[in-house]
Parts: sequence; C-alpha cells; structure tokens
Amino acid sequence: MTGRRPAISRSVPVFSGRRLSLLVLASIGSLAALLLARALGPSDLWDQTQPKTVSYTSDIIANGRWILPIELGEFPATKPVLYNWLAVPAVWLLGFASEAAHKFPSVLAVCLCWLALVRLGRRLDPAPDQSIGWLAGMLFVANYTIFKLGYLARPDMLLTLWLVLGWMAGGAILAEASGKADGLRSSSGLRCFFLALAFWLCVGLAGLTKGPAAITLLVFAVLGGKLIAGRWRAVHSFQWWWGFPLSLAMLGVWIYGVWRTEPDHLINELWYNEIYGRVTGTGPEGAHHGPLDLLLGAPYMALYYLVRFLPWSIPSVIAIVALWRRSRARSRSRRWHDLGGLGLHLHSAAVFVIVIVGLYTLSAGKRADYIAAAFAPGALLAAWWLRDAGSRLGHRWPGFIPMLAAAVLAVLIVVNEREPAAPVRGFGDEIMAFARRANAQRAGEELPVEFCWTGDTHLQAMMGFSRVSGDGPRAVFDHIRAGRPCWVVAGTKTSPPPDFDVWLRRKRPGVHIRRVVSSATLPRAHGWPVQVHLYRIDSPGER
Repeated sequence: MTGRRPAISRSVPVFSGRRLSLLVLASIGSLAALLLARALGPSDLWDQTQPKTVSYTSDIIANGRWILPIELGEFPATKPVLYNWLAVPAVWLLGFASEAAHKFPSVLAVCLCWLALVRLGRRLDPAPDQSIGWLAGMLFVANYTIFKLGYLARPDMLLTLWLVLGWMAGGAILAEASGKADGLRSSSGLRCFFLALAFWLCVGLAGLTKGPAAITLLVFAVLGGKLIAGRWRAVHSFQWWWGFPLSLAMLGVWIYGVWRTEPDHLINELWYNEIYGRVTGTGPEGAHHGPLDLLLGAPYMALYYLVRFLPWSIPSVIAIVALWRRSRARSRSRRWHDLGGLGLHLHSAAVFVIVIVGLYTLSAGKRADYIAAAFAPGALLAAWWLRDAGSRLGHRWPGFIPMLAAAVLAVLIVVNEREPAAPVRGFGDEIMAFARRANAQRAGEELPVEFCWTGDTHLQAMMGFSRVSGDGPRAVFDHIRAGRPCWVVAGTKTSPPPDFDVWLRRKRPGVHIRRVVSSATLPRAHGWPVQVHLYRIDSPGER
C-alpha cells in the first residue's frame, strides 16, 4: 500500500495536558528570556544610533521640545517622535540614567506583538489545544532580529507593533469582505467600523513612528483586496474615505509643527535625506552605489528575511508554497481555501510577508531591521506548517520545536554576553556606570553643569542635558569670572594637554578644580573619548 501525503491541516490536538502546559510555559518563557537576557546583559546603548534616540527623549524633558527635539543641542530629530513621547514618562519616573526607561517603548511593543500573535493564533486554530498561537509567539521572539530590536532604543520595534496590528485588522477586514456573497454592499456594521478604525489608527501611528513606512499597510490593503478577498473593490471595506484622511491628519499635525518650527529641516533633512535620498540612493542616508543599488541590492531583502529569521524562515516559506498549491479537493482553487478562517488569515500572512519584502526591495537603502514586521506573520505561517502541514514534525516530535527555540535563544544570549560589536567587553556598561556615579555625586549639590570634549555620545542625555558641547569651555570661563562654582564633565583629548584640569589651569592660573568621578579607560570609538571625568570648580570665595 503506497503512502499518502498527509493532510495539510489537522484538528487533532498535538499538545494536550502536560505537553500543552509545557508549551505555554515555553512560549511565555521565551519572551521572558529575551527581556531578562537583554536587560541584565551588557549595555549596548552606544550602538545602532541609539544615542540619537536617547538624546531626543532627554531634550524633550530638559527643554520641552516636543515637536522637534534636538540631539546635543544642535542636531534636530531625523524621524517622527512618537517613540520619544512614549519614553518620556518612563524616563521621568526612573531617571535619565535608566537604560530600561529609554528602551521602554520597545519592551512594550515586543510584549504586545507577542500577545497579539498568541491571541490571533489561538482564536483561529481549529484544534482543541489551540497550540498554533503559543507556537507562533515563541517563534516570533526566538530569532536574532526580534531579540535585538525588543530591547533597543530605536523606533523599529514600535513600528513593528503598529504594522503587525494593522495587518491583523486588515486581514480581518478582508476575511469579512471575502465572505460576502453580494460583494461589498453589506460590509458596514459596527464590527467592520471598529476594524477599519483600528487599521487606520495603526497607519497613522506607524507614520508618527517612522514616516513613510506606513505605506506598507496601504499597499497591503490594495493588493489584499484582490489576492485575499478576490476583487480589487474589496479596498472599499477599509472605509478609506474617512480612514485615510484620519491617518493623514495624525501625521499632518506633527509635520505642520515641524514646518512651523524649522521649515528648512523639514525639506532638506526629513524629505530629501531621509525619504527621497534613502529610497533613490542619492542622499547621505542612501546606498553606497547610489541609484544603482536598486538593482545591485535587489536580492538583499529576501536574503535578510531568510537569514535574520532563521530557522523559522525556512518553514514559513515552505508554508507559503503549500498554501498556494492547487487543492486536491477542488483542482481550480488554492489549498488555503480548504482551511476556512485559518486559511484566510494564513493567506493574509503570506501576502503581508511578500508585501513587506517586496516593498523594501524597491529602496536603494536597505537594512534588515526594515522587514522586522514580516516576522510575526512569518511566525504564524511557520507554526502552522511545523505542526500541521507536510512535515508532520509537530505530530511526531512535539517537543522538538520548543527545544529548537530554546537552543536558538541560548545561542543569542551567549552572543549577546560576548558583545562582538563592542570595542571591548564592558564598553557600554562603563559609560552607564560613569553616568550613574556622576549623577549621584552632583545630586547632593545643585550647581551648573557644563560639558567639554565629550564627543558625540549619549553621555549628556544620560545626565539629563542637551547642549552644544563646543560651548562648554566658554561657559566654564563665564562661571569662573562670575565666581560661581560649577560641575564640568570633560573627556580627554588626543592633543596635549589631554586632561581638562591641566588645560584649564594653563588658561586660568590659580583656578581651583578637582576630579570627583572618573570613568575607566576605554578605546576611542563610537564618538566616545578615551576617558571622561567629573570635575568640581569652586569659586574664588569658596576656596
């Protein structure tokens, strides 16, 4: 008797009783392991342009620049500032030198993405154990990209949240539209209204997080109408006539504020450098080879998806192929039609993955973090295929998937502890330690604080300031002439004399200056001077 191909979907519970409890613990534990490993591991706040984000948040608190915060007192924000708005309460409560506070929006976003994915998978799963949701949540966090972005002071994880929630709302809208026998005339109603409202709010919030990235959801809505609901007119189910203006208004308020504050920055930096120049490769944020990278870098995004989402990218791609194969029961339809509501949402997940990878392929500037939102639908696809589809892996060895996820997380934790990107191990922790000691020292005596020779680091922001560091020496001289005591945070120079106290005594003989706190000696890298000191300068009357 010849073997038959296993059914593409099964309603038999794979995880039941003790196995299901262990799976639930493994899924929750994967998220907890990510957060604990990153929070308790070495600081990386100096890396991935995080100093910019940290500086914007501190500038909002210190100087009240909510619309266009400034880095180091002279470099306006290059992205919308929703991430910083959400970080402000945490930093205000926990302090400027709290790394967790500056990264709070990313932590919140990864937790909500995991929760939404688990809930969606459980709701759609026809099997009594509802294990697809728990599996999808586990796979979503057990990969390099989410492990990194889930605890990073950058807007990418927050953007991922809005795109994932928008995909879920859009998938539900298209599922409703596909079930209407008379087309789209009855696609109104309270449920459809709230789904459309959720979708367009996600579009607006994505725009306030990272500008043009919100276009991803618009492309998905248009293409999904044809590919999922079966007709281009399904885009009307999104109620775009009021939803699209709502999203534009959300982003437009911030754009108008920037225009009123700094119109040249809006045109030259936010439009030309960050959008037009990045897409075409002609601006400073573009690609190495200019517009030619539109062709040379064409395969990069697909490769990023395969490599950065390993090992789950492989079953997710196989799942997409399996869903779009011809159905055995109905030769003229695709197999996803045979899976009911689960099939519709799996098909929606496949379309969303392809939209994200394909859309960012059209940009000359390419980074793997741009496609992080594809990993949530990819995790749902991979979880379904690993449990139910052709491999039957989940039915034969149900413990293998959690064990593989645990192995992936273990490798990521070990690599994170070894700090391969840092100039030396402990680089970030030494910076944080100095900021905390300096803050504690000056907390007992409220005096003016000036920064000199500190480089393009996040040190100012961690101490609650946003100033042009080049103005520091002149401000110090003003304090000395006025007889005011002050604190000075100064780095070492490469030219003699390297130390600020020696330099100041040569410029102002007789000045009373003493070192109070010193950092460890570190490599001169990433804008960080070799060493930084906190000095106390007393007025002549206090000597």
